[in-house]
Amino acid sequence: MAIPPTRQVVQVLRYPDGMPRERDFGLDRRTLDAPGAGEVVVRNHWLSLDPYLRPLLAGRYAVPRPDLGATVPGGALGQIVQSNSDRLAVGDWVVGDTGWCEVAVAPQDSLRRVDPDLAPPSTALGVLGIPGLTAWAGLKTIARPQRGETVLVSTAAGAVGSVAGQLARRAGCRTVGIAGLEQKCAIAREAFGFDECVSHLSPSFAEDLRAACPDGIDVYFDNVGGPVLEAALSLLRPRARVVLCGLSSQYNQGERPPGPNLGPVIAARATLQGLVVFDHLDRFDEFTNEVAPLVRDGSVQYRESVSDGLASAPAAFIAMMSGRNLGKSLVRLAE
Repeated sequence: MAIPPTRQVVQVLRYPDGMPRERDFGLDRRTLDAPGAGEVVVRNHWLSLDPYLRPLLAGRYAVPRPDLGATVPGGALGQIVQSNSDRLAVGDWVVGDTGWCEVAVAPQDSLRRVDPDLAPPSTALGVLGIPGLTAWAGLKTIARPQRGETVLVSTAAGAVGSVAGQLARRAGCRTVGIAGLEQKCAIAREAFGFDECVSHLSPSFAEDLRAACPDGIDVYFDNVGGPVLEAALSLLRPRARVVLCGLSSQYNQGERPPGPNLGPVIAARATLQGLVVFDHLDRFDEFTNEVAPLVRDGSVQYRESVSDGLASAPAAFIAMMSGRNLGKSLVRLAE
């Protein structure tokens, strides 16, 4: 294809205050630079929408937040349309942090080649991408579930939680999910195989959770923090393991809330450990070799919330941060 002289991007206009708004973002058309040595031009087909963007825009993430006017950061899946690389060829499918844009110039070392024949290409941003790796690594390195144990997972219908629950169930565990809307709890049970799912929106959430886990829990995979984490900690069995993966309940808050009561952790002699997926990127091939066949034969299910067109990205991101998505949130730019 002919390489366009310009490209459309979504830029950061304002740093969000509380829940992001569409006016915090804006479309812009910018010059597309020619690729240098070792660089390629990527036409993005899918954009990944991820909760970490909210604390990043607030300056509360591991890397500096983008300047106002910068392209919104984020991962994308695309095809190489021009290459000055000796490792990547025109037509290769790649994943990289190119940001919210139609076309990008990227160094070859910043991209990961993916096999489009393993599964539908969009899965490289979800169940076979960073969310799937996050779930897999958390279970492998921290949770270490054993047959017969009870594993509790928050955001059970989300991109990470749904995979964590299914892999724990395959390990022979009883799985209990936590979600918001009853529709999500139904999907968690029916599609993702959770034995039980409890809504954190219920006024009797703590009692419902205790009823779903009458003998306590051996593993808690936490993606939300806050009151949900505190309720889960009260159910820890001796030597329980807690995977601290995310704090989505706090991402739209201006100040960090008080921490949970850690008394039950001490009493259970439990282990709490933070999970940062970037520590496990060197195991991507191992993860793919194990999970891709399960996705391909339907043993591991996934769901995607898809919006169309670059202009839809801000509204789709806000919907995700409001809990109105199911599974992995994506923006489709091209077939």
